[in-house]
Amino acid sequence: MIIRKNVRSLSPDEQKAFVNALLTLKAQGQYDKYVHWHHEVMQPAVLSFEPHDSNYRNGAHRGPSFLPWHREFLLQLEADLRSVDASVSIPYWDWTEDSDNPTASVIWSDDFLGGDGVEADQWRVATGAFAQAHGKWSVPDYSEEGLPGLGLKRQFGVSIPTLPTPDDLKLAMNEAFYDTPPYNPTPFTVGFRNRIEGFVTPRGDSRVKMPGSQLHNRVHVWVGGNMLLMTSPDDPVFFLNHCFIDKVWADWQELQKINNPEGSPHYAPLCDGPLGHNIDDQIKPWKHTIRDVLDIESLGYTYEQPSISPQVFDIERAMKPIKSPFWVE
Repeated sequence: MIIRKNVRSLSPDEQKAFVNALLTLKAQGQYDKYVHWHHEVMQPAVLSFEPHDSNYRNGAHRGPSFLPWHREFLLQLEADLRSVDASVSIPYWDWTEDSDNPTASVIWSDDFLGGDGVEADQWRVATGAFAQAHGKWSVPDYSEEGLPGLGLKRQFGVSIPTLPTPDDLKLAMNEAFYDTPPYNPTPFTVGFRNRIEGFVTPRGDSRVKMPGSQLHNRVHVWVGGNMLLMTSPDDPVFFLNHCFIDKVWADWQELQKINNPEGSPHYAPLCDGPLGHNIDDQIKPWKHTIRDVLDIESLGYTYEQPSISPQVFDIERAMKPIKSPFWVE
């Protein structure tokens, strides 16, 4: 059984092994396929009466397949990394632990993922193995998308000042449903997927305290630079962020087994939803279906301790509609 560790639990040797495996995949020309896969899946996945726009819902975002698609994405990368070094697994970055001082996180050390970009140098990362100056981590020029010049770029806190907090995460963990119609990214779509992806803002729920993007989305925006683009896997921190999102989903699934066993398989839609988002739809471009990836133990991996202590909540109370937040700006 593969154990995915918290970044804070990694030894210096484990950090080095993970970084070296990434660099090896890059040198072999194997890493960039992940960037292309992520970019190519940004195709609209809509029903006939919905707007044909990937910003409404696409093959891996803004809809139910967000979590299973990225779970499979992580599995694919992890298999490639382990073909280089069988000791390696993808670590997760619990950004709630760093929300008080995000720039001081262990992941930004020179021996791990390197740090912030330098504004005077087009926001290029200047430290660590992925810096452009070392010539081991090529990233294209994205001038047409506002990131001119070659090299990996980050802009800590420029577009949004803070990372999500433990209280933000608890709101997601207390969701009773996985997803609900119309399975889109509006602030009013109820469910764990829409909450953890980051689309439930104060406009949809007054319990959300910070404006703007939330949770998963907020991390992308806070890191900035290449993490803002559809090609965001150019930055390896993408996978540490999504590894934590996957862990949180696994924790939520376990909580549902306790609190809401009748709701199994704790996924929606089962059928008649957008293509690629139903439980027995294929996760493209791979072979697994969504149903195939719902249980991490059957997939051969697990995580360190839960991100928050499991708490049995009142399922009937959780399912009651919350009236006021849906009209508060």
